[in-house]
This record gives sequence, C-alpha cells and structure tokens, in this order.
Amino acid sequence: MEFLSGAFISFINNLPEGLQIEGLRYLMGAGGVFLLTWVVFASALSNRRIRNPIPADRRYQQILREVRHSGITIFVFVFAYSFTEYALFQIWGTSVFKIYADVSTYGWAYLIFSVLLWTIGLDTYFYWTHRMMHHKKFYRFFHLTHHRSHNPTPFTAYSFAPPEAVLVYLFVPLFFSLVPMHEVAFVAAMLLQIIRNALAHCGYEVFPKGWARHPILGLFATVSHHDMHHEKSNGNYGFYFTVWDRLMGTEHSHYLERFDQATGNITPEIVQRA
Repeated sequence: MEFLSGAFISFINNLPEGLQIEGLRYLMGAGGVFLLTWVVFASALSNRRIRNPIPADRRYQQILREVRHSGITIFVFVFAYSFTEYALFQIWGTSVFKIYADVSTYGWAYLIFSVLLWTIGLDTYFYWTHRMMHHKKFYRFFHLTHHRSHNPTPFTAYSFAPPEAVLVYLFVPLFFSLVPMHEVAFVAAMLLQIIRNALAHCGYEVFPKGWARHPILGLFATVSHHDMHHEKSNGNYGFYFTVWDRLMGTEHSHYLERFDQATGNITPEIVQRA
C-alpha cells in the first residue's frame, strides 16, 4: 500500500508539468503537420494526395475521435513515466535513467550519435512490437483503436488504446536505462518522433520523386509506406526505415508503384477506398 500511495503521489506531482510538455509536443507535431499539409499547402499538395480524402461529414468526427484518444495517450504517458521512475528508484535507490545535463560529459559528437542510436533503436522496437500487435490474439486489445483511422490524419499519430500507449512508452525507460542521453538530445529525439509520426499519417506524399527507389534514400520510409499499412491493415510495419520490412519480407509488393503514383512518376490510378 505504501508503494502504491508513493507512486500515486509521484504521478500527481508530475501531472501538471507532464501534461504541459507532452501536450505541447503533440500540438507542435500533429497540429503543426496538420496546419502545413491540410491548410497552408493543401492546394500545392493536392496532386500529392495518396488516397481520396475523407468525406467532409466524417472528417471532423474522425479528427475529434483521434484528438480524444490522443489526450488519453498523453495522460497514460505521464502516468507511465511517473510510475516507472518511482518504481525503479524504489528498487535501486537512485534513478536508473541515464539522462545528463553537461555536454562535456560525453561531448557533442556523442550527443548527436545518441539521437541516431535512439532512432535506430526505436525503429527496431516499433517494428517488432507493431508486428506483435497485429497478431490476431492481440490486435483488438492493443491496436484496433489506432486502425479505426483507416484513412489517417496527422492527429492519428497518438490515437492509441491505453495498452498500446503503455507499450509505446516502454521504449523510453528501456533505452534510458541502457544508454546515456543529454537532455537536449532527448528533446530533439522526441520532437523528431512526433513530427515523423504525424507526417507518416498526413495522407500526402511529401517526399520527392525517385526517393523510394533510391538505393540509400529508399531505406527511409515515405508517407506512402505507412499509408499503405493503414489501407491494408498489415505489412509495412516499419516507422523510420524500410530495412526491417525488407529483411523480413513484410513490405507491400506494390509499395514502389504506389509511391510513384503519389509523386506523379506514373499515371495515377485513383484509390477509391477511404
């Protein structure tokens, strides 16, 4: 009982700052990408729409649902952070999160490298947990809420059921208990994550022609890559990269053609499914 009361007090103490930080990050990422792709540059990107847009009568209902679920996700993130930090402190008597404030501790080169290491680690973690959530035994419990957005918007980024939000969060303590990371690097990595996440769900192909077929650039996943995942509800499980999908044979066979259609490299076939 003492442990639970302590964990609850830790959560309450962290709640205001945590909601402010996570809420602002979500607003900057999902809201910023929505503003740029769906409002400011909507006309310029009209020929880059991957699938037909969501009908107007359903569009705002979907966005409201996504924002509501995203709010719950943010709350879960704050709770999970408070609980794990308190629990690990109780076990080891000190914080096991290797976050440091002085750049000179490891230098600038390591600071930049740690963001790259985070990106590679997160992509690997995401691929395998993502595939697990698509297993028929786990799909409804973890991932069905996210896939209710069959034709996603930038606000789909954090539209999770609470169990999926917990699973997504668990990468943070796992990484920070193993890898030292500067505060600035952490902020940069988290901003990169939400912006990349929102872009992957924006529905417009923002990557240039030829990107997906380039031997190096093609290793970085495009918007079309993840959009096909939502359309088909399987395959293309990667987040930042296409590497794991290619190695494991889970990349959709028509991904490159879909990317070419979205970028105008070939005559587009309008995808009717919304």
